[in-house]
Amino acid sequence: MLTRKAQKIDKENAISELFPLTIGNHKQWIYIRGENEKKPVLLMIHGGPGAAQIGFIRKFQQEFEKYFVVVNWDQRGSGLSYNKKIPPETMTIARFVDDAIELTNYLRKRFKQEKIYLIGHSWGTIIGLLAVNKEPFLFYRYFGVAQLIDYIEGEQLSYKYVLENAKQENNKKAIKKLSEIGMPPWSKLKHDKVHQKYLEVFRGGISHDGKLITKMFKEMLISVEYSFADMINHLKGQFFSLKMLQDEMKTVNLSNVVHDVKIPIYFCMGRHDLTIPFEPTLTFFNDVVATEKHWIWFEQSAHSPMFEEEEKFLELILNETQKDRC
Repeated sequence: MLTRKAQKIDKENAISELFPLTIGNHKQWIYIRGENEKKPVLLMIHGGPGAAQIGFIRKFQQEFEKYFVVVNWDQRGSGLSYNKKIPPETMTIARFVDDAIELTNYLRKRFKQEKIYLIGHSWGTIIGLLAVNKEPFLFYRYFGVAQLIDYIEGEQLSYKYVLENAKQENNKKAIKKLSEIGMPPWSKLKHDKVHQKYLEVFRGGISHDGKLITKMFKEMLISVEYSFADMINHLKGQFFSLKMLQDEMKTVNLSNVVHDVKIPIYFCMGRHDLTIPFEPTLTFFNDVVATEKHWIWFEQSAHSPMFEEEEKFLELILNETQKDRC
């Protein structure tokens, strides 16, 4: 059976390490890569819950590795960090936020950097924005990709828009299935799966072109970072994480918690994203006080602008992080 390993980077000052780290009293895996270990550190907080990235991310972040030390983290209960013995009481949003802060402090100390950069995606934007709110001076800037603010309002808008698309296209099967599950919140994961299916059908899901999930899966199949057993655990981790966190996620409304952000924030939103409709996020953006705040539309993207429009996303990150080195 294949053994997981870090893919080497053939540069004199490069770093490529895949290893477990005890975070919050639980072994969690991180993957650190960059062509020069002296570059600024960029921590990625993946979506989900449970949508760990280590198994496929290398191909998608190669350009970033030229300018940053890029850190991916399979969160507790996800991917390489999945373990069926994880105490359920530790699967809370507050614990994930503390995990992110603990990992950030490890990275600051290890790489002798006062602050790092933070990118959150989807579910990861809950963790990211709460971490920034709790410990702002650990971070230079925060980039929220498909920033989630109010879970229930967003899910209800998402359902409404998907059903409208089904009616516009006269997709009778979709109309029937969506009508059967009704307006969220839902009590069963199978209802979420119906909704997710039609997000993809109507090109508002993971990517607007509908090809990203296949690309990610192919990368995972040829990955040296995941063994076959790890791929199985990736699926188990997604189910476990969703099961453990679905009830608490329904209570999330960051407008009630975050009012004044003491660092620059960037909300990167896909124009075609039906997974996290933009309206609750825009309301929050207009109301929140921040050192700087920027709203960036990605016109060709649905839910994953950093993968769908890689060049534009990289250009944004480079232009904005350069301000801290002038």
